[in-house]
Amino acid sequence: KRFCPDSQIYIPVPTWANHHNIWRDAHVPQKTFHYYHPQSKGLDFAGLVDDIKNAPNGSFFLLHACAHNPTGVDPSEEQWKEISKKIKEKGHFPFFDMAYQGFASGDPERDAKAIRIFLEDGHLLGIAQSYAKNMGLYGQRVGCLSVLCEDEKQAVAVKSQLQMLARPMYSNPPVHGALIVSTILGDPGLKKLWLKEVKGMADRIIGMRTALRENLEKLGSPLSWEH
Repeated sequence: KRFCPDSQIYIPVPTWANHHNIWRDAHVPQKTFHYYHPQSKGLDFAGLVDDIKNAPNGSFFLLHACAHNPTGVDPSEEQWKEISKKIKEKGHFPFFDMAYQGFASGDPERDAKAIRIFLEDGHLLGIAQSYAKNMGLYGQRVGCLSVLCEDEKQAVAVKSQLQMLARPMYSNPPVHGALIVSTILGDPGLKKLWLKEVKGMADRIIGMRTALRENLEKLGSPLSWEH
C-alpha cells in the first residue's frame, strides 16, 4: 500500500477467511480469481489462467503453496509451471501463504515444489510460512516471512521497511516459539525425528480420508467421492 498505492491483491475463491480481514485492514483493494470448480470438486484451471491474463500488469497474487485452505485442492506440478509462466508474462508479484507445509504429502520438501518452480522461473516473491500446524505451535505465533529481492542493496532496503512496520505493531516478537523451531531445524537428529512425525500426522489424515471414502461408498452413497 505504501510503495504501490494503486496496487490490488488477487485472492482465490474461496480462501482462508482471515485473508480478507488482513488485506482490508491494510486498505489494499481485493479482487478475486477463479480457483475451485464445484462441479468437478477440483481446480478451475482455465478460469484461473484467464484471470491471471486479464489482471492489470504488476498485480499481486495470493497463492496457497500447498494444502489449499479450505478446499484441499492443489494445482499439479505441470499446472504450477503454467501458472508461474503466465504470472511472469504479466509481471505480477506472487505472494505465497504456506501454512501447511508437510501436511499435503507428508514431505515438507515436496510441499514446497510450487515455490521452487517460481524461483527457477526467476520471480521475485514473498512467502509467509507458519509453524503453527507442522510443529503444533499454535499458541506461540511463530512463522517466517521471506522476500526474495533483486540484489543485496534491495534486500537491505526491504528489511528496513519491514522493521519499520513491525516496530509500531509488536516491536519484538516472542522468542520462545522461534527458539523451538530453530533448535529442531538446526539439529540433524531432531529434524529427522520431526520429519518422521510430520509424515505420521499427514499419513493419519490421508488414512482417515481414505477410510471415510471407503465407508461412504460401502454405505451406498450415490455421490462420487473420488475427490
